[in-house]
Amino acid sequence: MKRILVSIALVLSLFVLPAQSQAASSLEIVFWDSLMGAGMGALVGTATLAFMNNPGDHLERIAQGASIGLICGLGFGVYEISPMFYTTTTPSGEKERVYGLRLTAPLQ
Repeated sequence: MKRILVSIALVLSLFVLPAQSQAASSLEIVFWDSLMGAGMGALVGTATLAFMNNPGDHLERIAQGASIGLICGLGFGVYEISPMFYTTTTPSGEKERVYGLRLTAPLQ
């Protein structure tokens, strides 16, 4: 029974994994980074249990690691999309960085 469940999980993970989106919105990027951060934090929290005398008494470390990873992933996601906040497109179609407040008014 265990072998069947592992085989089904393997087949599902091969065919159901999300593909890389070419047009990911900024919210998707922040969400995905937060989710990955929480997962990695939970893994690190679980790994710290190996260094405890009674690991069953310290299971809150998993949730603590996940929450720290979530916050770090959220911060990284916002950092990753931050060029969106300070770039602009010129009338010729080129992107340029904006340092400070900029106002463009057509003269007609």
